[in-house]
Amino acid sequence: MNKVISWIKKVKLHQIFTVFLAGVLVFFTQACSPSKAAQPTQSPKGNAEVYVPKGDNVINPYEGGMNNFSDRDPRAKSDAKARGEYLKENAAQNQAGKSTNNPLEAIRRVGSDAGNLGKNVQQKAEDVGNKTQNTAEDFARSTKQGVENIKDNAQDAGDYAKDVTKHTVRDTLRD
Repeated sequence: MNKVISWIKKVKLHQIFTVFLAGVLVFFTQACSPSKAAQPTQSPKGNAEVYVPKGDNVINPYEGGMNNFSDRDPRAKSDAKARGEYLKENAAQNQAGKSTNNPLEAIRRVGSDAGNLGKNVQQKAEDVGNKTQNTAEDFARSTKQGVENIKDNAQDAGDYAKDVTKHTVRDTLRD
């Protein structure tokens, strides 16, 4: 309560009067000034005609529902059914290419795939090794940074506790 009273005593009457006059000035210059709203302009032809496509030119036919039209873009070339048929045919061709009635052909294919398998396994093992090393380095770096942060915080804690104690004692003695 003492702080509020001392603040009121510090504020001078001419400061309050200046702020009041500034507020009144802003109010009257904004609220009482004439409006200069833009008037709509008309085109020289008046309202332009709107072209509504009919017959074969209709892009999106009426279907009913919430928006009265389909959510699918009618100009899109891909249709879900056509895409599904293509995927089925492609899968059948891939399967037919991998299957054979000739045992020698099957053995040759397995042998050629085995060479690729060894290369793929070796490359994946190298990738895993690199990722593991990078992860270990990141973990070590983060741990080091965390330890430094804890050390800095522990050193600052003593100074902070001392400052808080000083402020508490000083505030207690004032009251």
